[in-house]
Amino acid sequence: MTQPLTAAEALAAAPALARTFAATAREADQNARLPVENFPLLHESGLLSLVIAPERGGLGGGLDDAITAVSTIAEGEPATALILAMHYIQHGQIALDDGYWPARIADQLVSSSLERGALVNAAYVEPFVGSASHGAIPQTSARREGERWLLSGHKKYVTGIDGLSWIRVMGVTDEPEARVGYFLVPADAPGIRVERTWNSLGMRATSSQDVIFEQVSLPLDAFFASAPLSEGIRHNPLDSIWYLLLVAAVYHGIAQAARKRIVEFVTHFVPGGLGAPLASLPRFQDAIGEIEIRHTTARRLLHSIGQDYDRAAEKTPALIEALSADAAVARLTVIQHAIDVTSAALELAGNQGVSRGNDFERHHRDVLSARAHNPHAQLIRSNLGNRALGRKRVTPLRDGVAPARQAQAVSP
Repeated sequence: MTQPLTAAEALAAAPALARTFAATAREADQNARLPVENFPLLHESGLLSLVIAPERGGLGGGLDDAITAVSTIAEGEPATALILAMHYIQHGQIALDDGYWPARIADQLVSSSLERGALVNAAYVEPFVGSASHGAIPQTSARREGERWLLSGHKKYVTGIDGLSWIRVMGVTDEPEARVGYFLVPADAPGIRVERTWNSLGMRATSSQDVIFEQVSLPLDAFFASAPLSEGIRHNPLDSIWYLLLVAAVYHGIAQAARKRIVEFVTHFVPGGLGAPLASLPRFQDAIGEIEIRHTTARRLLHSIGQDYDRAAEKTPALIEALSADAAVARLTVIQHAIDVTSAALELAGNQGVSRGNDFERHHRDVLSARAHNPHAQLIRSNLGNRALGRKRVTPLRDGVAPARQAQAVSP
């Protein structure tokens, strides 16, 4: 890979890549096919190494750079952008070098990404216990056999599985004093089976399939960031900020595409009975103005929080708590604005808006899928409300520790 010298140069390549990816986005959606051909191009551009630390050979970009990259790529092809966002979340944590990621595992992930564009994502959700964002302890478990772990379990919604090289799997051990933590698993390891269950309304190209692990053999040091089962899950406290903002950035990028497309449509479409473009009508001018308000609000909110994060020399507990709350607000606001923008664009386009031959309906279906991401809106609102009222959170938003009573309620 010929790597750009700076993060800015890599980001400058993103708009052209987005246009390239857009050419096959409709086909990927229709066939629910992960556009794997996009990822080598991201690797060649340097975007996969955007947030890897310079001392490790990366470009040293921050959270705000990641927001820019994800939202730009999402404008062209959102499934690619969502997988890129999940990749950044893992590497953004590694770049902190705070001891959370063991050196061997961090080196392995970084070197494989730099050398061959290896992608990584996490697998947390399970069919019977749901998401870790609600404090659930996984049923996926590992049995020790000599100097190896044998990992077995069932994970749902493993986004991008057809393009991943690594999976960060949450699980528990079968030790006398069981621990809960994470296993770094090669995506092509023997004993891994993919079940093709993904058949969603939108974001159909993400290949968020079920993955079955059947006694997958792993070295002992593939298990990390563990805690006693009675204490619950140990999350990186900065994980939630990256997760909330980058997921929102994906849907902001989709709204960006819908906004550009509807502006183009009303500027050039001339109904026979009108004899002038739709843009000449006050009703359309007002509606486009409303789209501008929502889209601009979302953009400014995302980037202001990303910049606050990047400018903070020291990530104190008080700062992390404040930025986590702000990121949660941004997540809800940006996604709602994206839904409003794509809905308005679809309505303004009339019959053409609901035609499968145009992109308006695909953009709207894709942003509706944002509501399925954990943590759900009600949990975020409850936690924000309890924070304002001086009360404890209901359950953790991917950071902090799950309540011990919940940990004890599920047998490994």
